[in-house]
Amino acid sequence: NTTAGMTQNVEYIHLFPFRNYNDWVRSAIKQQYDRAGEKGCLAAKMLWDDGKCQHYRMEIDLRKYSRVDLDRFQDGVVRRMNQLDERGKEEEHTFLLYLHRDLQRVMELVSTTYQMPMLLGTGAKLKGERPEGTCNESLVEQYHECFSDDLMEFRWDLPENQLWKPDGAFVMMSPNSSNQQG
Repeated sequence: NTTAGMTQNVEYIHLFPFRNYNDWVRSAIKQQYDRAGEKGCLAAKMLWDDGKCQHYRMEIDLRKYSRVDLDRFQDGVVRRMNQLDERGKEEEHTFLLYLHRDLQRVMELVSTTYQMPMLLGTGAKLKGERPEGTCNESLVEQYHECFSDDLMEFRWDLPENQLWKPDGAFVMMSPNSSNQQG
């Protein structure tokens, strides 16, 4: 944490890529296939079989869906703004939610609107060509059965939904207790 931003009036622009939930699920499941083929699909399936519904450690983790990230981040910004207000300082925050495919166009608009140079690397394609194939469609349905109802009531602030432990270590998996079957 830096105190530089807390000593002067500053405007922040926060960009959040948005993706239709079902498209995000399919893409994240494909990423498991891209990494490890059928072994990646099986690893995800084992976490969701028989109603276990455990979070996964990579892209397919519900806690990484952009709506959840936006909620988590927005709460932190509100807390920060309240702290600044108590000190007689203020900041302006603009949250821009954009369709993930429109990144280049959004960056050009932000650059023009705020009269600032484009960020280095804007427009670069980091994933390149993805391999053909994906996991079985039943894995998409299994994911929806486990997690889709939770999305509307997701609470990122609960300990079982944290991606990071207080000491900064990454949480690899955490059971989704509301979906546990006894």
